[in-house]
Amino acid sequence: MRRLLRLSTFCLVFTAVPLACWAQSSIAGQVVDESGALLPGVTVEASSPVLIEKARSAVTDTQGRYNIVDLRPGEYEVKFTLPGFRTIVRSGLELPANFAATVNAELKVGALEETVTVSGASPVVDVQQASKTQVLSRDLIDALPTSRNIMSVGQLVPGVRQAIPDVGGSRTMEQTGIRMHGLSERNTTQTIDGMQINSNENNGTSLAYLDDALNAEVSVTTSALPADTSSGGAKINTIPKDGGNQLSGAVFLGGTDGDWQSDNLDSELTARGVAVPSRILHVQNYNGAIGGPVLKNRLWYFGSARHTSTDDQPANSFTMPDGSPGIEDQYVRDALARLTWQAVGGLKVASFLERIWKFKGHEFGYGTEPAYASKRRDPKHGDYAVGQAKLTATPTSRLLLEGGYSTYRVQFTSWYQPGVAEVPFTPQWYARASRVDTVRGTTTVAGTPESRTMDQRHVVAASASYVTGSHNIKTGVQWSYGPDDTYRTANADLTQNYRDGLPNTVTVYNTPNIQLVQVRYDLGIYVQDAWTLKRLTVNPGVRFELFNSGTRETSMAAGRFAPARFYAEQKDLPNWRNVAPRFSGAYDLFGDGRTAIKGSASKYYAPFTGSFVKRYANSLSDSDTRNWFDLDLIPGTSTLSGRVLPTNGDDIAQDNEIGPAGKANFGQVSSRRPADDLRRFYNWEYTAGVQHQLFAGASVTLAYFHRAYGDLEVTDNILVGPSDFVPFTIPNPLNLSEQLTVYNLAANKRGQVDNVDRNSDDYKQFYDGIELSFSTRVRGGGVLFGGWTIDRNVAVTCGVTEDPNGITGNDLATNRMVMMGGPYCDQRNMDIPFRHEFKLAGSRPLPYGLEASAVLQSYAGWEKSNFYQVPAILFPGGRTQVETVVLNKPGTLFQPRHNQVDANVKKNIRLGRTQMSGQVDVFNLFNSNAILTTNENYGSSYDYVNTFLQGRMVRLAFQLRF
Repeated sequence: MRRLLRLSTFCLVFTAVPLACWAQSSIAGQVVDESGALLPGVTVEASSPVLIEKARSAVTDTQGRYNIVDLRPGEYEVKFTLPGFRTIVRSGLELPANFAATVNAELKVGALEETVTVSGASPVVDVQQASKTQVLSRDLIDALPTSRNIMSVGQLVPGVRQAIPDVGGSRTMEQTGIRMHGLSERNTTQTIDGMQINSNENNGTSLAYLDDALNAEVSVTTSALPADTSSGGAKINTIPKDGGNQLSGAVFLGGTDGDWQSDNLDSELTARGVAVPSRILHVQNYNGAIGGPVLKNRLWYFGSARHTSTDDQPANSFTMPDGSPGIEDQYVRDALARLTWQAVGGLKVASFLERIWKFKGHEFGYGTEPAYASKRRDPKHGDYAVGQAKLTATPTSRLLLEGGYSTYRVQFTSWYQPGVAEVPFTPQWYARASRVDTVRGTTTVAGTPESRTMDQRHVVAASASYVTGSHNIKTGVQWSYGPDDTYRTANADLTQNYRDGLPNTVTVYNTPNIQLVQVRYDLGIYVQDAWTLKRLTVNPGVRFELFNSGTRETSMAAGRFAPARFYAEQKDLPNWRNVAPRFSGAYDLFGDGRTAIKGSASKYYAPFTGSFVKRYANSLSDSDTRNWFDLDLIPGTSTLSGRVLPTNGDDIAQDNEIGPAGKANFGQVSSRRPADDLRRFYNWEYTAGVQHQLFAGASVTLAYFHRAYGDLEVTDNILVGPSDFVPFTIPNPLNLSEQLTVYNLAANKRGQVDNVDRNSDDYKQFYDGIELSFSTRVRGGGVLFGGWTIDRNVAVTCGVTEDPNGITGNDLATNRMVMMGGPYCDQRNMDIPFRHEFKLAGSRPLPYGLEASAVLQSYAGWEKSNFYQVPAILFPGGRTQVETVVLNKPGTLFQPRHNQVDANVKKNIRLGRTQMSGQVDVFNLFNSNAILTTNENYGSSYDYVNTFLQGRMVRLAFQLRF
């Protein structure tokens, strides 16, 4: 390990400055003479105003091939020169992000001074890469009706879906993750110029609030990621603006008022528990940017600032004490500065820093009491920042060196409302415990435990590429590290849980709790090749990954359920070494660059940050569910004593009313540990498809995707086995004439916990999908793209738990709560249906300076379940632990289909270099109220609506570009 780290450090120093490798655009092709003979030695120069150095060049090799890499997206002119031949200039070439454009040339004998300029449609088929990438240009982002949040822009791509839909900016206060092709949002990679900026929080799922004005283009890659990227989920890459040789800027002012939103509450929603619909009080987005030269052709600057705010009222939210509605009052503000410097000798340096402030006065959702149970985020104690610096050097036309540093800092508080937190061990502290009704879906009195998160991800890396016309080999190293610290406290050190208003259990915590976690290295060393053999380009690659984390020395004060604690440093939790091969290929079927057959096989390992070590750290944040009926119990049991005490029925969980622990040594040392041979789980992705140019500017792609997980983790309590559970029958609450078998843990096994995480061959998950997508440039400057996706996920969860009832967990593809194990554990034997998704987006100029745009998104509703928490009264001899069973087979219950249409009309006015526009955006045009989520816990409120699509809203906006 030490030698490997020394080698990595040497590589970083060798390339001058550290950086995470970024995806590149390129121009490549082959040059021949009039007879078709190959022409080596031709100088090929690609020039564009988007390049601060103005031009980049290469020379054709013995096969007549050239390859110019590391190009920024924009419009290019390509010049071919060779003594004795006429010069050929290809103009008007549009190069998008993450695209390999094929530009061939035929040189005719003549004087060098003779120049022939040709133009033609820019290539739309990438015949060199198998990766599936959708590029969203700045013009397209400005034209389409979106919230101008990078994740809501990314969801326009076929196959990509947000966990929660964003209607007109309703979700701009949270970066809602995106899911695609059988992978949850955990696997999303967010990058700027390819440099990763995921946080260390929750395995990297916390994504950055990037200022939209920074985006020159956004590319979303959804399959066949090369070896320079670790995870296999969607990769969202921002190509940042640099400034330029001319002063330029942009302003966006957009807003929605609550009076501009339609009411979409109907009789069905009312019958399913919705008394007050979700509504917006306002959505604000004010964004300005300016850029230009400090020194022409040498040093450029770019700066921007933004204010976004979404004040909303969640459906069925409680009112405030004065009778006014409960409002989520919130904003995100940022300021950003960027510099790009073209030094001597092909050396370029770029850096930027964005500082972000986030405020949430009341953070809550359906069923939460806003005055007391909501949470508060204070910008004075929050610290979000994104920054990076990168260096690019081209010592020769064939050698490209890259290096840099990127970071994302997430430090925020999630505190009780003022006056809710109480002094520990006072009567008020016991009385102000959070109260949760699992059947009714309500939270009152206080929120979940207070927390403060302090994490920062640092990424340093370097790479070197050797490029010839037929060959492009790239090798690099990426090193990610940093803290992931959490501090937690809670009133009463517990939450009181109810079933339909009746006391049921308490969830006790080992608060106050401090977790000081350090990711020592998440190290990737990779080699990626691109080799063109006539019409075939193969892309073999391999990535070596090493992951190591641990805890720092920690001290904690005593709490109600845990003593004072001191924990020494823990190391090597875990210490993994993995190899991830990648292979893909593209075949130019007819040799004309219009049709490509593509395929890939790629192995990706699950992304981890500090969340892994938190599972096993002695200082872990622990909880334990215990019986509580608000009555006195016989000490050490869950049996009622029968004594009449003043505290009986006072709605305060007293120590004498709480049943025995479900875990030995709760809150002191971890009852969970990894098996000695625990391996990092992974997935294999296989793709096959064809991309074809229909006509100039239009392409269509048909692709098949298959994903299979391996080495999935299960948790075994080695002190308990299936034989330790005693079966009994109860009436099925859905059909009282049927009997339902439930299992109760034997009394002598209560509290015996020694959980070991291991890999299981019985736990599997598979994804299959077919996707038909297209993209075209519409005559007059418009764009139209979209697609149809049909897919399904199938899971096999037999053997994941010793509990015959099964346990609840999160699905790997959708992250939704599912039942694992139990009677329906093998979905291969069930009729799991394929689901359909449709996307269509486009923009079209109209006469008189008008422009119209629209977006259609149509999704199959999320699958839902019917979970039944068996009442304690039904357990013969008393309940030893809480048991939940599922009452429906997988694949039988779904939410309704979700269709959303957004549209706008814009009036453009051009005055010289200045373009202004006024626009009207209409989100959810047809005022759909599609149900998104419901209460899935069986009881009086089962299937009551939790969230549904926001009603139609209108946004007025003004844009200025100069």
